[in-house]
Amino acid sequence: MALYPVDTKKSDSKDADSKNYNMHLIINTHWDREYRWSFCETQMRLVEAVDILLETMEKDPRFKYFHTDSQASFLDDYLELRPENRQRVEKLVGEGRLLAGPWYTLPAEFLVSGEALVRNLLMGHKIAGDMGGVMKAGYNIFSWGQVSQLPQIYSQFGMDTILFYRGIDQSNIDKLEFNWQSPDGTNALGITFGSYHRLNFWVYVYRPYIDIDAKAVLSRDGSQGFLANLCDSYSHDINHHFVNQGSRQDLIAALNGMDTLLDTVKDKASTPELLFLQGFDQENPDPIVPDLVDAINNKIDYGKITVSSLPEYIEKVKESLKSQGTENDLNQLSGEMLNVERSGDPFAPLYIGVFSARMPLKQMNTACEYLLEKWAEPSAVWAMLAGRRYPESVLEKAWRQLLQNQQHDGIGGCHVDRITTSMIERYDNSRDISETVTRDSLTAVIQNIDMSDLDSQQVGLVIFNSSPQPRSEEVVCTVDIPHKWGLRYIPGTMYKNDLGIDIFDESGKRVPSQILEQDDDTVYTYLKYGSATNFEATRIKVAIKADDIPAMGYKCFTAKAKNSVDRPVETLTPEPNVLENKYIRAEIQFDGTINLCDKENKTSYDGLNYFEDSGEAGGPLIHCPPNKNQIYTTKGRPADVSLVHSGPLMSRYCIEHEWLLPEGLFSETKIHVPHGKKWVDNSAPQRSSVKVPLRMRTEVTLCASSRKLEFETFIDNNIKDHRLRVGFPTGKSEVTHCSVDTPFDVVSRDIRIPDSSGWYEEAAKTLPCHSFIDVSDEKSGLSVMHRGLPEYEVADNKDRSIMLTLLRCFGTAGNPTETYEPQPLAQCQGSRSYKYAVYCHSGNFRKGRVAAEANEYTTALRAAQCSGHEGSLPKSYSFFSVDNDNFIVTSLKKAQYSDDIVLRGFNTADKTIKVKLSSTAGIKSAYKITLEEKEKCPLEVKDFNQVIFEAGKAEIVSVRLGIAAAAKNQ
Repeated sequence: MALYPVDTKKSDSKDADSKNYNMHLIINTHWDREYRWSFCETQMRLVEAVDILLETMEKDPRFKYFHTDSQASFLDDYLELRPENRQRVEKLVGEGRLLAGPWYTLPAEFLVSGEALVRNLLMGHKIAGDMGGVMKAGYNIFSWGQVSQLPQIYSQFGMDTILFYRGIDQSNIDKLEFNWQSPDGTNALGITFGSYHRLNFWVYVYRPYIDIDAKAVLSRDGSQGFLANLCDSYSHDINHHFVNQGSRQDLIAALNGMDTLLDTVKDKASTPELLFLQGFDQENPDPIVPDLVDAINNKIDYGKITVSSLPEYIEKVKESLKSQGTENDLNQLSGEMLNVERSGDPFAPLYIGVFSARMPLKQMNTACEYLLEKWAEPSAVWAMLAGRRYPESVLEKAWRQLLQNQQHDGIGGCHVDRITTSMIERYDNSRDISETVTRDSLTAVIQNIDMSDLDSQQVGLVIFNSSPQPRSEEVVCTVDIPHKWGLRYIPGTMYKNDLGIDIFDESGKRVPSQILEQDDDTVYTYLKYGSATNFEATRIKVAIKADDIPAMGYKCFTAKAKNSVDRPVETLTPEPNVLENKYIRAEIQFDGTINLCDKENKTSYDGLNYFEDSGEAGGPLIHCPPNKNQIYTTKGRPADVSLVHSGPLMSRYCIEHEWLLPEGLFSETKIHVPHGKKWVDNSAPQRSSVKVPLRMRTEVTLCASSRKLEFETFIDNNIKDHRLRVGFPTGKSEVTHCSVDTPFDVVSRDIRIPDSSGWYEEAAKTLPCHSFIDVSDEKSGLSVMHRGLPEYEVADNKDRSIMLTLLRCFGTAGNPTETYEPQPLAQCQGSRSYKYAVYCHSGNFRKGRVAAEANEYTTALRAAQCSGHEGSLPKSYSFFSVDNDNFIVTSLKKAQYSDDIVLRGFNTADKTIKVKLSSTAGIKSAYKITLEEKEKCPLEVKDFNQVIFEAGKAEIVSVRLGIAAAAKNQ
């Protein structure tokens, strides 16, 4: 490294070679919306930062660009508190100097749905566009790994270059630039970084230049600022602040840093265009940066630093690659980027612990996604076709609340407790909006159904299906039978009857049903005008066999109560501790595990649903077992098994464990007094010798027409510092890969764990998935499906057990939040519940329809009851349908910029497929559009009700439909 004397005019650095480097300095900040501090405190810090920024950019034209970390919420949050500065912001955005978007918030890609990624980009484009312009550059420095479909997603938003560093295996590339291909074949120019990635200029040049370090802060001489901290009983644990900060402006240190910085990138870059970044976390823009750039440019002779923008840098790299003729010589990478860090860069680890940190938040996130994507929006479209106004503004609010929680440090669980409480409130808001929209929309549909044939003592039941194909399955609903009908209580006595119930379909044919529970209650009715009223009723919880529920539509049934009870002989529990239908047989063992027989494929899976508990000494980013770990399982431990429901449509067992486990971690303290002064030795943490009971209850349910065995596990978590998982041995020891779903894709992952000796991060054993994990060979397979449990492991042993993480509990937020104060909510104490299922199938995941089955598992049918009324819609109706279940529909909504309707999905087949989209609403026009909702090409409409389109392998397809008339008029 060259050392620059004070009087050096031009560098004679060893880096002054034949190349003349164009060094693009990106002035930015990495702004975590919620992380170290509450949102409100972070927002107030943001106001200070943007106030400085606006004044600096307006006064100094050399401060040409500033990047808002590729998110529009940066400026949106600022203007919430500084609305008077909107014109100033819009001027700079419109001039292309202040670069906002393309995202709204910065998501953790593997922890949210594909549809959530699209809505995040759509909202970011809308907000930034309204301010004057969207930055069209894929700057992805925020996610722990990159999903396989990112090149295709960005491409459909008009971007063909992606810059990132987490998840890439740099041992596979010899240059920073490479080609990255999505599974559909979409190519993007990928660019990764050298050492220190998104803050390389900050680390090597800027920080030494201002010369602020711990020594300066702690000197207490006031020369560069002073320390201040509220130290009363309320605030003493809050970090100190450094006030009146100055800087030494050490140019020699900055020039030496430039040497080092250049060394980290010049040999790896494919072109003379080099990327330098200034973006430290929550860093205020510093007005002295242009002075620093000028000073360095006056001293170096190997090129020039220019305050640049990411779009400018990308364009220059493309031009240089083209002029060199090396466009096609770049390394070719494909698929997801989910590799751990090998070389030791402290800012590059994958940090797989985020996939299980604060698991309750991840469950809430998934529940909100399912409700919003699979029910609120589709039902609002149906209601719109029936004449109701589409609730666009309230759905946008639900999405905004959800997307704010999906910023990476929030959904990743690496934050202080104050963030968790805020996130819970926003999840509740999103869920409340979505459920209200769903209820009102389905009620609007019911209002238009002709139910005039119901008599005064009949209840209409409407079963709704939001899936794109018809479904036949058992549905549980609650029917209210008013006491005034005289069926429940025997007149003149205090005695009451157990009621029976008959269910009839729309043709009057009796439908199989099974009463599960009944009880008396007061039922309230809310009036549009006037106060609420109520009536006394018997609430009957009943399972009905709902066959052929139309795709994206409904089917009506009639319920008729009676004062005699049916007692069917048929049951799905032919023997004690056994559940069996025509597809599978499940035998519950003494320890609560289940031996499952796939009767169709003549395959057995033994020991399913055992629990494993391990110590946890890590934090949000890393799972770390304690030094002296103890791992417990429920294998061989007797469980209590009881029968809850037994009948021809549904049977359920309850399996209970009371499990003695270490209450937490502890460290032994040894005090030594050899000859005077004492010293203290704290040993590494280990699991406590004090044990407390962990109570768990699992309800195992089998329905008559289902190939899935469903579980719901309830836990009263009073244990700290532990990881709890549930295991499903597949016995497929020869299988080397598993299949899991991720945003808009099903990926194949190697089960075998490589030797990671010498790596900075240990090879990943646990990885993320969205709703299923499948282990299969050419003959048969076993899938584990779940609702909101995104971390799994397929054990690299002969059992090939699928391990699903339920809880990972730790005590602090750790170093990422600059506080080691206890964070009790990270221990996830209290009552928790988890839903998951196992599914047996033939062949691989495609032959076994695993993706479609998982989509149905996570999209339960909905039921409603009503009294008689007139309407124009028939008793069985499909608004839309898709004929190919390889095409997984992810969205049905109103278009962003018109009253047209958008249906979106992706192809899970390994080839191009044809898809027939049908609608009874009357289609007048159809277009294939991008994710940004720009037209690609028109599609032919057949018979006013059909559109046929092709979907290539792994292609994400969006179709915009112009609807001719409301459904009720058809």
